Amino acid sequence: MELQVTRPFVVSSPEQLETIASPGREEVIDAVALIGPCRVSELARQLGHSRHALYYHVKALRDCGLLVETRRTVAGARETCFYDVPGRPVSVRFDLSTPARRRAVTALSRARLQKGSKGVARACASHATVTEGPRRELWATHVKGWLSGADLEEMNRLFLCLVDVISRASNSQSTGRKAFELTFALSPVRRKARRVPPNN
Repeated sequence: MELQVTRPFVVSSPEQLETIASPGREEVIDAVALIGPCRVSELARQLGHSRHALYYHVKALRDCGLLVETRRTVAGARETCFYDVPGRPVSVRFDLSTPARRRAVTALSRARLQKGSKGVARACASHATVTEGPRRELWATHVKGWLSGADLEEMNRLFLCLVDVISRASNSQSTGRKAFELTFALSPVRRKARRVPPNN
């Protein structure tokens, strides 16, 4: 029986945050969330990696609770391990309470933006990517502005709506649907502290 997971799951423990921040591991979680319960071989095909290269990451994610392992027999063959996420959607609580957690959030954010940049590059390599109109498929925008408290609340509501739209569609591979990834970053503009040269 397939594991059906519909409840949200929040990554919050320091161990999970450090594990997911390791390069390539969130990509594994994203792929499993997209295709549903799968074997490592299916995951490898989805990601375009060798399955041997994925075993270490899958084990680390399973051991800290970011992947759930079930075993079942498929078509009379030997028992096989299937992996699924512990909930849908999977989200991360940004805890900045300690230097270690701040470093983990920074590393995860950097990895997410790099992954988004690679997705844009792949889309730009295709002549089939739609770049205008109501079914536009590609965005890469950077804007700065002054937001009030009410504006910030509206921005967060819209972000949550976007996440909800793409999360609701994640379990369906029906005809007419294509896989998409969404990467965004919102941060307050903080001026860097000016370095004061030492007195000679």
